[in-house]
Amino acid sequence: MLFTRNKLSLAFTLLATGMASQTALAQQGMLEEIIVTAEKRATTIQDTPIAVSAFTGDELDRSLINKPLDMQFSVPNMLMSKGNFTTASISIRGIGNLAVGSSTDAGTGVHFNGVYLNNGRIFETEFYDAERVEVLRGPQGTLYGRNTTAGVVNLITRAPEDEFGGDLNMEVGEYDHVRVRGAINFPITDGLSQRFAGFYNKRDGFVDNEFNGRDVDDRDMYSIRSSTRWAGDNTDATLVVNYFEEDSTRMRGSNQQCLRDPEGIIGCLPTGLADQNTNSAATVTGFLTNLVGTVTGQPFPADDFINSTGFSDPRKQFLDFTPQYEVEDLMASLEINHSMGDYTITSLTGYHSSDLDARNDYDFTVASEPWPFPVTVQRGPDGPITTDRAFSSDRSTTEPEQWSQELRLASDYDGDWNFMVGGFWLDYESETHYYVYSAALEVFGATFGIDPSQRLFDNDTNPYELETWAVFGELYWQTTDTVSMTLGLRYTEEEKSSSQRSIYLAFLDDPTTPDGGYTDFEFSDSEPTGKFNVTWDVTDDIMTYATLSTSFKSGGFNPISSDSVILDPAFGGDPSLAEFQPEFIDALEIGAKMRLLDNTLQANLTYFYYDYEDLQVSKITQQTALNENFDATNQGFEGEFIWVPTENWRFSANLAWLDAELDGGSSLDPADINQRGTTENIITTPNSNVYVGADCPGGVIPCAGLEANLDGNQLPNAPEFSVNLGAGYTWYLSNGMELTAATNYYWQDEFYTRVFNTVNDQVDEWDVWNATLTLFSADGSWFVEAWGRNLQDEDHITGQYLGDQNVGLATNQFLLEPRMYGLTLNYSF
Repeated sequence: MLFTRNKLSLAFTLLATGMASQTALAQQGMLEEIIVTAEKRATTIQDTPIAVSAFTGDELDRSLINKPLDMQFSVPNMLMSKGNFTTASISIRGIGNLAVGSSTDAGTGVHFNGVYLNNGRIFETEFYDAERVEVLRGPQGTLYGRNTTAGVVNLITRAPEDEFGGDLNMEVGEYDHVRVRGAINFPITDGLSQRFAGFYNKRDGFVDNEFNGRDVDDRDMYSIRSSTRWAGDNTDATLVVNYFEEDSTRMRGSNQQCLRDPEGIIGCLPTGLADQNTNSAATVTGFLTNLVGTVTGQPFPADDFINSTGFSDPRKQFLDFTPQYEVEDLMASLEINHSMGDYTITSLTGYHSSDLDARNDYDFTVASEPWPFPVTVQRGPDGPITTDRAFSSDRSTTEPEQWSQELRLASDYDGDWNFMVGGFWLDYESETHYYVYSAALEVFGATFGIDPSQRLFDNDTNPYELETWAVFGELYWQTTDTVSMTLGLRYTEEEKSSSQRSIYLAFLDDPTTPDGGYTDFEFSDSEPTGKFNVTWDVTDDIMTYATLSTSFKSGGFNPISSDSVILDPAFGGDPSLAEFQPEFIDALEIGAKMRLLDNTLQANLTYFYYDYEDLQVSKITQQTALNENFDATNQGFEGEFIWVPTENWRFSANLAWLDAELDGGSSLDPADINQRGTTENIITTPNSNVYVGADCPGGVIPCAGLEANLDGNQLPNAPEFSVNLGAGYTWYLSNGMELTAATNYYWQDEFYTRVFNTVNDQVDEWDVWNATLTLFSADGSWFVEAWGRNLQDEDHITGQYLGDQNVGLATNQFLLEPRMYGLTLNYSF
C-alpha cells in the first residue's frame, strides 16, 4: 500500500518547501566530503562507484543514530529488526538472513575496523567514538567476499592522534535513561599514541510485567575500548581491543499474537492476529498432559490458558518468568600498513569471542488453570521452580570464537594500470544450545520414567566449526581521462562441520549413550565470484558507473536430529533435507553520483537488478528449523539527496523502491497445512499436525499437508517503498554560538515477514518522527541538545516470527522503541 493521501502531501510538502524556498544562492552552504574505504582504499563517497551510505561521528549524532538498529531510517532499502533467537535481522534490498541454524550465515557482512565477524554482537552495542560507519548496498563478491549477497556494514573506530584531547558526552531521558560516553587521546612518544573510549547505558524497561509489577526489557550495559597507534616513516600500525558486557532483562520478542482456535486443533488460526492466548490443547503441553492424565487418572485442563490474562497494549505483559540477557563480547583488530615505493602491504588480523545466555518466557503468559498436583521444573542457571500449572521458559546460548587474517598488496603507479591482490583466512568455532524448560516435559518424564537429563528440549551443536580461505584481486585500468574499468575476481573455499543432537524426552537423541547422542555433519563448497565495473566521469561533478557482480553465501546443514521424522522416509521424510544449498546472486547496478548547484546539492541515484538462485529460507517444523532454497528476482531504485542552499538550511531525502519476488517454488506452510485457512481435515499432533484430506499428494493419507505456490510472492522484510526526509536550520547568534533545529521523518510501506505472504505475515505501513534542538558554543568545545524519538509514540512492528505447532503457531513480534525525550550535553577538549 502506498502513502495515505495526507502523509504523501505532508512528506512532499516538506521536501518541496526545502528545495523551493531558497531562490538566491548568494550565501550558499557547502557540502562536506566524506572519505570511505569501501574499496579498501581511501576515496570520497562521490568518487566511489558503489552504492554506499556513510556516517561520520557527527552525522551519527545529527541523525540520532546511536546503535545499528537506528540506521534503517537513514539508509535506502535497509530494514533491521531484532531476530527471534540471538541475532539481528538485517535486510538490504530485500536480501537478509532468512535461514536459521548454527551453519547458516548472514547475507550482510558485519565488520569491525574491516574485520569480518561471523557471529558478532555488534547490533546489541552502540556506536561510540566512531570515525564513521559505512553501509555498502549490494553484493561485494571480490574485496569483502564472504557471504556478502546483501551488502556490508563496517564500523570504523576513531584512531589515536598525536595531540592530547578527548570528549565527554552525558545523556538523560525518559525511562530513567542515562548514557555516558567518552574518550581521551594522548601521545606517548613520537609516533606512538593511545586512545581510550567507552560508554555506559542504563534505563528502565519499556514493558510492564503486570504479573509481578516490575518492568522488563531494560538495559544495563557498558563497553570499553583501547586503541594504540604507531606511525613511522613507512609503517602505520593500529591495535584496537573492544570489550562489551550486558546484563539486562532484554526481551528477544516484545509481544505475542494469536487468533485463538476454539477447537484446539492448531492453537492459533491463520486468518488473523489478535491479542488472544494460544489454545494449549493444540500444543505439546496439551498433548503430553493429556497422556499423563490418561495414565494417572488425574484430570488436566483441556486448555491451560483459557482464562489467562492478556492485554491489547503490547507494552503490557503477564509473565511468570523474567527475561534475562547476559553477554560478554571481546573484539580485537590489528591493522599494519607498510609502504614500499609504489606498493603498500596491508595486514589485518582479527579476533572475536563472545558468551551469550538469553532466557525468555516461552509462552508469554501465565496459565490460568491449575493442575491436579505440583511439579518441579529445572531451569538451568535460573534454578528449580515448583508450579501447580503449565510453565515454560526457553534459553538460547552461544559461545563463538574466531581468528581471521587478511593480507593485501596494492600498487600506486603513475600510469594507467594498477592492481590489488590479497588473501583471507578465517577459523571459527562455536557451541550453541536452544533449550526449552517445561512443566509438561517434566511431568511426562516423571510419569513414564524418562531419565531426568532428557526432561527438556535441547537443540545442541557442540561444536560447530568453520574454516574458510579465499584469494582475491582487482585490476584497475584508466582507459581515458574520464573512463576507468575494474575487473575483480575471488576464489573461496569453505568447510563446515558439527556434532549436533536434539534431546527431547525419549523421542529423539539419547544423551546417556556412549556417544552422547551426537551425529556428525559436514558440508564443503568452493566458488569463484567477481565483478566488472565501468566508471565514466561525465564532468568534474558528475560520475556514472555500471557494475556486473556475482556473490554467494555458502550452504550448510539443518539443525536436525538424525532421528527426526523429517529425514525418515518411513514417515514421509526426505534424507536430503539434512542439508541446504548455497545461495548465488548475479547483480547489475547502474548509478550516478552528482554534485550540482555550485556544490550545494548532492544527488546519488542507483538502479539495481538481481537474479537470485537458491535463496535460503527457514521455517520451524517438528521443533527444528528447516532451511529450504528458492529462486528470486529483485530490482529497485535508490535516491539519496542532500541540499545546503545557504549556510543556514540543510535538507536531505532518501527515496527507495523495491520489487523483490520469488521466482517459482512451493512449500508447506506450517500455519495452514490444508491451504484453506481452516482446521478442516487436520489432526493435532504434538509437533507437526497432519492432514487427512482426500487431496493428499499421491492419494497417500495422512500426509504433511498441501504445499503453497510461492511464485510471485514478495520476499520477507522487503517493503516496496520507503522515504526518509530531513530538514535543519541553523541560527548564527551574535555571540558566536549556533542554534540548530532539525527534524527527520521516515515512512515505510507494508511488508511480509514470511514467503507465504498470508494475512498473518503482513506488517502494516508505518512512519516515525524524530527531532532535535542543539546549541553549540562559540568555540565549538561544547553543545547541549534536546531530542525526541518516535514523537507519535507508536508501537510499530519492525519484524515478527512464527512459532511451530509445538507452541500452537503463535507469532512473536518485535517493536520499535517507544517515544523518548531527553537531553544531551557534550564537552570536547
